[in-house]
Amino acid sequence: MLLDFSFWLGDTSLSLFMVENFWNVPIAQVIHIAAIGIGFASLLMMTLRVYEKAGMTQPVSANAARYLPWMWWSLLVILLSGLLMITAEPIRNMVNAVFWIKMIALVGTILVTLRFQTSVKAKALAGGAGYVASSGTRTTGLALVILWCFIMFCGRWIAYVPV
Repeated sequence: MLLDFSFWLGDTSLSLFMVENFWNVPIAQVIHIAAIGIGFASLLMMTLRVYEKAGMTQPVSANAARYLPWMWWSLLVILLSGLLMITAEPIRNMVNAVFWIKMIALVGTILVTLRFQTSVKAKALAGGAGYVASSGTRTTGLALVILWCFIMFCGRWIAYVPV
């Protein structure tokens, strides 16, 4: 079923446009990687803030207001550029086990990130300038950094898995 869908997707006009114009795939990849960097840096800054290792001149709520929009906008760009890359090489991606491991990890990580963001923002606003993150919040932040590293590793690994 996935193979049939991949063949169909490979015959669409968008797929043909992506592969027939040499620079389309590399441009989509660069945009994808830059967006990953921006999103990861935003998450890392929030995690470092809840660990009280960076951004201590501002309360957590101010750091959240600064970095969380970057995280979610970059996620949108990651999604769109990723869809373009899938469309350009549907067979390589859709029948690749590492691709699906990455997608499952990504969905789980996005859900945990959403919960982390909501929790930190609410607790920081309630706690005011004196808010100190709990050990659970800190552990979640560290787990998210590790999960995003795993997702990035899988993204690179996709290219090296024989299909």
